[in-house]
Amino acid sequence: MTVDHRIPTDGRPAPASPPTQTPECESSTCSGISTPESVELRTAWPGWIPLLVIAVMALSLVGFAVGRIAGW
Repeated sequence: MTVDHRIPTDGRPAPASPPTQTPECESSTCSGISTPESVELRTAWPGWIPLLVIAVMALSLVGFAVGRIAGW
């Protein structure tokens, strides 16, 4: 009489029940990520003002470079 049982090759017994699902936002990767937006961010400058400052600085630097090359 032969009994057909499989023996696990890694030496660990199979779990009795499947693991339960981790509740949403209790895992270590997403815990505490969602924070409310601060008031300072809501009253910040519009996005075009820093872009305007960067554009003026870039044009000034290009103008300075062209002026240095032309005056050489």
